Amino acid sequence: MGASVLTAMAILSYQKITRRHLRTEETKERRSSIISLINDEYEEKDPLDEALVLEFLARNIAFLGEEGVSKIRKSFVIVVGNGAIGSYTSLMLVRSGIQHIRIIDKGVIRLRSLTCHAVAKVADVGKRKVDTMKKHLAHIAPNATIEPVCETLGPDNMDSLLSGQPDFVVDTLSSVKDKVLLAKYCKEHNIKIISSISAHGKADPSQIQLTDISSSAQDPLARMYRRQLKKYKIDRGIPVVYSIEKNLNFDKVSDFTKRSLPVFGPIASMFGMSLTTYVILQLAGFTAYELPETKGRDGVYSRIQKEVARKEEAVYGNKTDILDVDDIGYIFEELWQGKSAFSDTLDRALVMTRWDRSKPCSYTNTILVTKQEAKDHEALPAETDLHAHYGPIAEYVEKQLNLEKKVQQLWESCQ
Repeated sequence: MGASVLTAMAILSYQKITRRHLRTEETKERRSSIISLINDEYEEKDPLDEALVLEFLARNIAFLGEEGVSKIRKSFVIVVGNGAIGSYTSLMLVRSGIQHIRIIDKGVIRLRSLTCHAVAKVADVGKRKVDTMKKHLAHIAPNATIEPVCETLGPDNMDSLLSGQPDFVVDTLSSVKDKVLLAKYCKEHNIKIISSISAHGKADPSQIQLTDISSSAQDPLARMYRRQLKKYKIDRGIPVVYSIEKNLNFDKVSDFTKRSLPVFGPIASMFGMSLTTYVILQLAGFTAYELPETKGRDGVYSRIQKEVARKEEAVYGNKTDILDVDDIGYIFEELWQGKSAFSDTLDRALVMTRWDRSKPCSYTNTILVTKQEAKDHEALPAETDLHAHYGPIAEYVEKQLNLEKKVQQLWESCQ
């Protein structure tokens, strides 16, 4: 009995000592792991010798010239957003020679991010996107100054987050409301900006376009973006990357439970590459590529607006609730693409009139037609059934007007 007790005591003592030793070792390992993580996260890389930097950029020098690459290296670029599009943009800007970049994003890497983020690994899940980006870029270009900013850009902090006289701001935000505020700020402060318009729900790389905001078409988000910018008298001068591909049908996405459409990683990367290409060429002063010219129809919009104002006052007694020139331009381009709603006629003498004369002149009740079509339409008896009278034409008109209503509802849901 006594021997058994002594044996048991010896075993318990050994187990206690062993557990204490294991806990000590675990603590050491945990501390070592933390220190290793800190060193890994904030490890400063030795700058490359200038000769090595020039070798690094040799292909760009051959393409853009020494002076062009020198301009790129001296430039300061801010990338707003570090998700699917923003991460590829930041990566390629630094690879292309940008030596001062600020990356703004409040988010963290999630497991689902790995299919479309440019540099994130499984080990990065849960870490801040901007820190993950800085760590990766430090290995590529140790001479570059990378500023990770883990904040959400908003009206209250734009002055500080966009400080430093950036040569370019790249907008990869997904919220139209935030994109509009960012564009407005940049225009007011004479900062060059380029914006990406939703890559979500797109799968055809051949449909990606790079153009001025005034020439973008066939994308609901681009349309909403343009309309809101017009409220601040901005209708051109912002290059955008977007896709003319029709949005992927919701019904084709299995187990779709979110409001936003999914993004396909390869397409997002192409958006980012397109943004980077434009910025780099602009900074280098590379003149071989220029955006298509914007549509010069200001005179047409002004003429139509005056005609609409006169008609509203003379026929309907409306002197106050009148569409302005920007409204006319939006309706002309967005709803009717510069063609008659009735006949697809392309004519600089097109006019606008109410679709339903019992309702006020508005975005959702104004049609673009030829002068004769307007005259015939306005001569119809007030009780005319427009669907019965026009048939398929009425269906097309209603479809376009209802699409505009949906765009308005989409914007209101963003508020």
